[in-house]
Amino acid sequence: MMNDDHRCFAELAPLYALDLLDLDERIWVEAQVLEFPDLAEELASYQAAVGVIPYGAPTMPMAADLKDRLFDRLGLNPVEAIPEISPAVPPDLKMFTIRSADLDWQPRRIEGVQAVVLFRDEINRTQHLLVKAAAGVVYPFHQHAGIEEIYMLEGELIIDDQVYLAGDYIRSYPNSIHAPSTSIGCKFLIRACIDDNYDLAM
Repeated sequence: MMNDDHRCFAELAPLYALDLLDLDERIWVEAQVLEFPDLAEELASYQAAVGVIPYGAPTMPMAADLKDRLFDRLGLNPVEAIPEISPAVPPDLKMFTIRSADLDWQPRRIEGVQAVVLFRDEINRTQHLLVKAAAGVVYPFHQHAGIEEIYMLEGELIIDDQVYLAGDYIRSYPNSIHAPSTSIGCKFLIRACIDDNYDLAM
Protein backbone atom coordinates (compact mmCIF):
# COMPACT_ATOMS: atom_id res chain seq x y z
CA MET A 1 0.00 0.00 0.00
CA MET A 2 1.40 3.43 -0.94
CA ASN A 3 1.40 6.39 1.38
CA ASP A 4 -0.97 9.16 0.22
CA ASP A 5 2.00 11.55 -0.06
CA HIS A 6 3.57 9.34 -2.72
CA ARG A 7 0.46 8.59 -4.75
CA CYS A 8 0.19 10.03 -8.23
CA PHE A 9 -3.15 10.19 -10.02
CA ALA A 10 -1.48 10.02 -13.45
CA GLU A 11 0.17 6.73 -12.47
CA LEU A 12 -2.82 5.14 -10.74
CA ALA A 13 -5.57 6.21 -13.17
CA PRO A 14 -4.49 3.80 -15.96
CA LEU A 15 -4.27 0.96 -13.41
CA TYR A 16 -7.73 1.93 -12.11
CA ALA A 17 -9.12 1.67 -15.64
CA LEU A 18 -7.52 -1.77 -15.98
CA ASP A 19 -8.99 -2.81 -12.58
CA LEU A 20 -5.52 -3.60 -11.21
CA LEU A 21 -5.63 -1.54 -8.01
CA ASP A 22 -6.38 -2.78 -4.53
CA LEU A 23 -9.47 -1.46 -2.76
CA ASP A 24 -7.59 1.26 -0.85
CA GLU A 25 -6.01 2.63 -4.03
CA ARG A 26 -9.34 2.55 -5.90
CA ILE A 27 -10.99 4.53 -3.11
CA TRP A 28 -8.13 7.07 -3.27
CA VAL A 29 -8.53 7.53 -7.05
CA GLU A 30 -12.31 7.94 -6.71
CA ALA A 31 -11.81 10.49 -3.94
CA GLN A 32 -9.48 12.51 -6.19
CA VAL A 33 -12.09 12.56 -8.95
CA LEU A 34 -14.71 13.81 -6.49
CA GLU A 35 -12.40 16.49 -5.11
CA PHE A 36 -11.01 17.57 -8.50
CA PRO A 37 -13.75 17.12 -11.18
CA ASP A 38 -11.27 17.90 -13.99
CA LEU A 39 -9.62 14.54 -13.30
CA ALA A 40 -12.83 12.74 -14.31
CA GLU A 41 -12.12 13.51 -17.98
CA GLU A 42 -8.61 12.09 -17.68
CA LEU A 43 -9.89 8.93 -16.02
CA ALA A 44 -12.66 8.57 -18.63
CA SER A 45 -10.08 8.70 -21.43
CA TYR A 46 -8.17 5.80 -19.85
CA GLN A 47 -11.38 3.81 -19.40
CA ALA A 48 -12.33 4.44 -23.04
CA ALA A 49 -8.92 3.19 -24.17
CA VAL A 50 -9.23 0.07 -22.02
CA GLY A 51 -12.70 -0.55 -23.40
CA VAL A 52 -11.39 -1.15 -26.93
CA ILE A 53 -8.48 -3.38 -25.93
CA PRO A 54 -10.42 -6.70 -26.09
CA TYR A 55 -11.66 -5.90 -29.59
CA GLY A 56 -8.18 -5.40 -30.99
CA ALA A 57 -6.67 -8.53 -29.46
CA PRO A 58 -6.84 -11.84 -31.32
CA THR A 59 -9.05 -14.50 -29.78
CA MET A 60 -6.98 -17.15 -28.08
CA PRO A 61 -8.31 -20.62 -27.24
CA MET A 62 -8.37 -21.41 -23.54
CA ALA A 63 -7.55 -24.86 -22.20
CA ALA A 64 -10.62 -26.60 -20.76
CA ASP A 65 -8.76 -27.45 -17.54
CA LEU A 66 -7.10 -24.02 -17.10
CA LYS A 67 -9.22 -23.04 -14.10
CA ASP A 68 -8.54 -26.34 -12.30
CA ARG A 69 -4.80 -26.06 -12.98
CA LEU A 70 -4.69 -22.50 -11.65
CA PHE A 71 -6.51 -23.46 -8.45
CA ASP A 72 -4.19 -26.45 -8.02
CA ARG A 73 -1.07 -24.32 -8.52
CA LEU A 74 -2.31 -21.73 -6.02
CA GLY A 75 -3.27 -24.42 -3.53
CA LEU A 76 -6.93 -23.34 -3.50
CA ASN A 77 -10.14 -25.33 -3.50
CA PRO A 78 -12.25 -24.96 -6.65
CA VAL A 79 -15.16 -22.53 -6.37
CA GLU A 80 -18.42 -24.30 -5.62
CA ALA A 81 -20.26 -24.75 -8.90
CA ILE A 82 -23.86 -23.55 -9.16
CA PRO A 83 -25.95 -26.12 -11.02
CA GLU A 84 -27.73 -25.16 -14.19
CA ILE A 85 -31.46 -24.83 -13.61
CA SER A 86 -32.69 -25.65 -17.09
CA PRO A 87 -31.52 -27.10 -20.42
CA ALA A 88 -30.60 -24.89 -23.37
CA VAL A 89 -33.45 -22.57 -24.30
CA PRO A 90 -35.03 -23.28 -27.72
CA PRO A 91 -34.75 -20.25 -30.07
CA ASP A 92 -38.53 -20.08 -30.52
CA LEU A 93 -39.28 -19.91 -26.77
CA LYS A 94 -41.22 -16.71 -25.99
CA MET A 95 -41.61 -17.09 -22.23
CA PHE A 96 -40.24 -19.10 -19.34
CA THR A 97 -42.07 -19.45 -16.04
CA ILE A 98 -41.64 -21.16 -12.69
CA ARG A 99 -44.73 -21.67 -10.54
CA SER A 100 -44.32 -20.98 -6.83
CA ALA A 101 -45.16 -24.63 -6.06
CA ASP A 102 -42.26 -25.70 -8.30
CA LEU A 103 -39.55 -23.51 -6.76
CA ASP A 104 -36.50 -25.69 -6.13
CA TRP A 105 -35.00 -24.25 -2.94
CA GLN A 106 -31.39 -25.29 -2.49
CA PRO A 107 -29.11 -24.76 0.56
CA ARG A 108 -26.31 -22.24 0.07
CA ARG A 109 -22.83 -22.06 1.59
CA ILE A 110 -24.18 -20.23 4.68
CA GLU A 111 -26.20 -22.34 7.13
CA GLY A 112 -29.80 -21.14 7.24
CA VAL A 113 -29.75 -19.66 3.71
CA GLN A 114 -31.62 -21.20 0.76
CA ALA A 115 -31.97 -19.93 -2.78
CA VAL A 116 -33.61 -20.59 -6.12
CA VAL A 117 -31.59 -19.65 -9.21
CA LEU A 118 -34.17 -18.09 -11.53
CA PHE A 119 -31.82 -17.05 -14.32
CA ARG A 120 -28.05 -17.20 -14.89
CA ASP A 121 -26.45 -15.09 -17.64
CA GLU A 122 -22.89 -16.27 -18.31
CA ILE A 123 -22.28 -13.61 -20.97
CA ASN A 124 -23.07 -10.65 -18.69
CA ARG A 125 -21.90 -12.54 -15.57
CA THR A 126 -25.13 -11.96 -13.66
CA GLN A 127 -27.67 -14.18 -11.93
CA HIS A 128 -31.17 -13.65 -10.55
CA LEU A 129 -32.15 -15.52 -7.41
CA LEU A 130 -34.86 -15.81 -4.81
CA VAL A 131 -33.19 -16.00 -1.41
CA LYS A 132 -34.57 -16.77 2.03
CA ALA A 133 -32.60 -16.62 5.25
CA ALA A 134 -33.55 -17.96 8.68
CA ALA A 135 -33.59 -15.81 11.80
CA GLY A 136 -30.11 -14.95 13.05
CA VAL A 137 -28.27 -15.49 9.76
CA VAL A 138 -25.18 -13.32 9.20
CA TYR A 139 -23.82 -13.36 5.65
CA PRO A 140 -20.02 -13.10 5.29
CA PHE A 141 -18.30 -9.94 4.12
CA HIS A 142 -18.13 -9.90 0.34
CA GLN A 143 -17.09 -7.43 -2.34
CA HIS A 144 -19.30 -6.77 -5.34
CA ALA A 145 -17.76 -7.21 -8.79
CA GLY A 146 -20.83 -5.61 -10.36
CA ILE A 147 -24.08 -3.93 -9.36
CA GLU A 148 -26.21 -5.88 -6.89
CA GLU A 149 -29.96 -5.22 -6.65
CA ILE A 150 -32.23 -6.52 -3.89
CA TYR A 151 -36.01 -6.23 -3.64
CA MET A 152 -37.33 -7.22 -0.23
CA LEU A 153 -40.32 -9.57 -0.16
CA GLU A 154 -40.65 -10.61 3.49
CA GLY A 155 -39.02 -10.02 6.88
CA GLU A 156 -36.05 -7.73 7.44
CA LEU A 157 -32.52 -7.41 6.13
CA ILE A 158 -29.87 -5.37 7.96
CA ILE A 159 -27.05 -3.78 5.96
CA ASP A 160 -24.64 -1.28 7.54
CA ASP A 161 -27.00 -0.69 10.49
CA GLN A 162 -29.92 0.09 8.16
CA VAL A 163 -33.02 -2.13 8.41
CA TYR A 164 -34.84 -2.94 5.15
CA LEU A 165 -38.37 -4.35 5.09
CA ALA A 166 -40.81 -5.82 2.55
CA GLY A 167 -41.15 -3.49 -0.44
CA ASP A 168 -37.71 -1.87 0.01
CA TYR A 169 -35.19 -1.77 -2.85
CA ILE A 170 -31.42 -1.82 -2.28
CA ARG A 171 -28.71 -1.22 -4.89
CA SER A 172 -25.01 -1.82 -4.10
CA TYR A 173 -22.34 -0.65 -6.51
CA PRO A 174 -19.17 -2.39 -7.78
CA ASN A 175 -16.35 -2.68 -5.21
CA SER A 176 -18.70 -2.01 -2.28
CA ILE A 177 -18.37 -4.40 0.67
CA HIS A 178 -20.96 -5.48 3.21
CA ALA A 179 -22.09 -8.35 5.43
CA PRO A 180 -25.93 -8.42 5.57
CA SER A 181 -27.76 -10.05 8.47
CA THR A 182 -31.29 -10.71 9.64
CA SER A 183 -32.63 -11.14 13.15
CA ILE A 184 -36.12 -12.41 12.27
CA GLY A 185 -35.47 -13.96 8.84
CA CYS A 186 -36.27 -12.65 5.38
CA LYS A 187 -36.97 -13.41 1.74
CA PHE A 188 -35.85 -11.27 -1.20
CA LEU A 189 -35.27 -11.19 -4.95
CA ILE A 190 -31.68 -10.44 -5.91
CA ARG A 191 -29.75 -9.70 -9.09
CA ALA A 192 -26.01 -10.09 -8.48
CA CYS A 193 -22.70 -10.58 -10.27
CA ILE A 194 -21.46 -14.15 -10.55
CA ASP A 195 -17.92 -12.95 -9.82
CA ASP A 196 -18.51 -11.35 -6.40
CA ASN A 197 -15.55 -11.93 -4.06
CA TYR A 198 -16.32 -13.89 -0.88
CA ASP A 199 -12.67 -14.54 0.02
CA LEU A 200 -12.31 -11.47 2.23
CA ALA A 201 -10.60 -11.40 5.60
CA MET A 202 -12.30 -8.61 7.55
